[in-house]
Amino acid sequence: MNPIEIFLSGGPVMYPLLVILIAAIYFTINRFMVYGQAGNMAVGLTDEVVDLVKKGREGDALRRAEEVPGPVSACLATILRNRNMAIEDVEREVEVTAEDYLIQLERYLPALDTFTTLSPLLGLLGTILGMVRVFQQFTAAANDEAAKQRILAGVGEALYATAFGIFIAICCFAVYNYFAARERTISIATQQASTRLIAVLHEQQVAAAAARR
Repeated sequence: MNPIEIFLSGGPVMYPLLVILIAAIYFTINRFMVYGQAGNMAVGLTDEVVDLVKKGREGDALRRAEEVPGPVSACLATILRNRNMAIEDVEREVEVTAEDYLIQLERYLPALDTFTTLSPLLGLLGTILGMVRVFQQFTAAANDEAAKQRILAGVGEALYATAFGIFIAICCFAVYNYFAARERTISIATQQASTRLIAVLHEQQVAAAAARR
């Protein structure tokens, strides 16, 4: 049987499963594109920015942070723009900036998580409906052994829906976990970079205040 025949043999449940598969493919491609920019962790940027700040070159540090896309650089730039504010106010500004990026990164992930649960359930429903139909035909065949053999061959076809649903669930599960892990890594990296730069600026503020006394 070719793929089209297998699909048609799975029953009406195959159509919503196909819609889920198409949506999952779209979401996956979209996530790869978004994470390519909004998920940039800017490796090495924090060290560079902190080094410039320690040398008193905050303007250069800000320009360097603004040159790089991603949440880490955006939070570093936010800190540098508001470096004369109180630490608590700077931290709030950083939280807002980070949340804007995390919202972008998390988009569609709940849908993929839902597909992971929904797909095998729909597939199981399709198989159950197919089995019910098979047994109804089997009962109607009465003593016709040839008809019974043909009907029993349809039992395998009734399992196509479950197989298709499980296949979709496996794909969605893998994609969801991959991007969820990347989101956690990006979030931690952003927090660490922000905390480090804030600490350096706070030390400079304390040192400057002590020098004025």
